[in-house]
Amino acid sequence: MRAMDLARFGLTSRPFRPTPDTNAYFASSTHESALTSLQHAFANQEGLALLDGEPGLGKTLIALKFLEDLPSDVPRLFIPSARFGRAADLFQTILFDHDAPYQGMTDHELRLAVTDLLLKRLSSDVPTVIVFDEAQHLTSELLEEIRLLGNLERRTTKAAFVVLIAQLSLRECLQHPDLEAFNQRIGVRCQLERLSTDESVNYLTSQLTKAGSRSGDVITEEALTLCAQSCQGRPRLMNQVAHLALTMSDGAGERRVDTESMLEALTQLGVTIEELGEEMPIREAGQMMPPNDDKLPGGSEPRSTRSKPTKRRSA
Repeated sequence: MRAMDLARFGLTSRPFRPTPDTNAYFASSTHESALTSLQHAFANQEGLALLDGEPGLGKTLIALKFLEDLPSDVPRLFIPSARFGRAADLFQTILFDHDAPYQGMTDHELRLAVTDLLLKRLSSDVPTVIVFDEAQHLTSELLEEIRLLGNLERRTTKAAFVVLIAQLSLRECLQHPDLEAFNQRIGVRCQLERLSTDESVNYLTSQLTKAGSRSGDVITEEALTLCAQSCQGRPRLMNQVAHLALTMSDGAGERRVDTESMLEALTQLGVTIEELGEEMPIREAGQMMPPNDDKLPGGSEPRSTRSKPTKRRSA
């Protein structure tokens, strides 16, 4: 299969990416709130923080953005999948990442080695940041080990700042009486929410802009709104749908994505199609959607009627 002709759409790179990329970060209200909460937790010397939410909302991206924005002298470790069968696996991962010996040791020796490593790296009152992605897979035993790591300190400075990135199921598990001590140690809890329709349209537009679009006409206004409403504020799903729509339009020799191509993409991916609203604000090419859809910039009223998309029928 040939690669998409990005130049056909006036693009210099792929706009809707399959993996988290901090260069494509979109500062929505919920993402900025979560990022700020983690930054404040780190600055305030908290030991543990939790960021959770539904799948596909950008939790991993927030974690990577948080790590990227830290001062260069802060030691850090990102664990992409917290699937450990036992405590020894957790300790070995930390030691391996820091180029420390990790083989041929008992659980207790590994625990002491990690403790010693974190305390030695505690220089200039700067803790080591450890981020566990997919933390909903952590067992009660492993959560207890992580709680102890978050308790390590020298004088008044924490040796580690641990961030758990998880689906909502972890928050439910933390209500178990056996995890009460861990639950009480979480200094900051933040939860990602879905984007509003306006934010979703702005998100899609921003991805096109970051990929080199200057015309703002790669995807029609109605197609953007259709994607935003049907994907219901989930960035990962919007990326998948918009990329497929672009791919199909490219294959058909078209220079932009219209509602028919977007409908086909939504249908192929099994996404429930939402009809366009009766009153949607008019957006100029390349212009971000205003936060309030009741009025347009300058105080003019929105268009009262819009044509609804229809599926493309095969001959």
